[in-house]
Amino acid sequence: MNIKIFIVFISPARSTRLVTETINKCFRQHHVATNMLDLGKGDDDSEILELIRRTGNRVCLFIGSPVYRDAAVPPIVNFIRALPKINGAMAVPFVTWGQACSGVALWQMGDLLMKKGFRIVAAAKVMAVHSLMWQTVDPAGKGHPDQTDLSKINDLVTALQSRFESTDIPSLALETLDYQPPARAEQMKKKISAPGWIVPKKVITETCTQCGVCAEECPAAAIDLNPYPRFDQRCFDCFNCIRLCPEDAIEPAVSINEIEEHIRQRVRTINEQPFTQIFT
Repeated sequence: MNIKIFIVFISPARSTRLVTETINKCFRQHHVATNMLDLGKGDDDSEILELIRRTGNRVCLFIGSPVYRDAAVPPIVNFIRALPKINGAMAVPFVTWGQACSGVALWQMGDLLMKKGFRIVAAAKVMAVHSLMWQTVDPAGKGHPDQTDLSKINDLVTALQSRFESTDIPSLALETLDYQPPARAEQMKKKISAPGWIVPKKVITETCTQCGVCAEECPAAAIDLNPYPRFDQRCFDCFNCIRLCPEDAIEPAVSINEIEEHIRQRVRTINEQPFTQIFT
């Protein structure tokens, strides 16, 4: 196989990582090497961007994001925008979503990739436990991704490998990824271009030990200690800092209970089906 596989992802709550590991494992079972980058580790992406540039139209880029506020997260968007323009290169965007709504993230990623000359040859949305419901015993998306979800990802990779051996690899139309009802999709697309709103966070200085766990676990590198945690504009509200703080010293301005009720209301109102879907 003359196609070079690149897998780029970010996974604050580990669900997107699980899908990514499934993709990688499937390729390796077929003795296909991959180049991986976890944007949440703060690693320099310049090396993989240069490797993609040198590989040219033999690239197939798998790029994965959780869905936050109906969109792909900023580190993924920024990576796509930094890609070199390569006409004819291939891409497979994939997202994980917590049952409230998968939004327009796949459409957003597909649109950005196509503007860079990439052809969308497949895509996937995968149900996952909602990342902001770690305190409840019955979270939205409970139990996902499960083996049925991951087997669909495995089937997707296997099908693509067969296509890579031929000279005829069809592309997806961008409209295929624009699957939300038109009125809802229009509202979500407007939100993408609007200035982002981040939930204010309060640090309880009497409790905070300045241990640095919040900064270490922030996938956006949006926290520095000065001397207590400070949050900059790169924050996209994954809430890892709140969830993982050993002293419970960070509080959101909106209570977790309010957030959970908002999520459940969206699950009931939108009732998006199917939970996991493969686009080929």
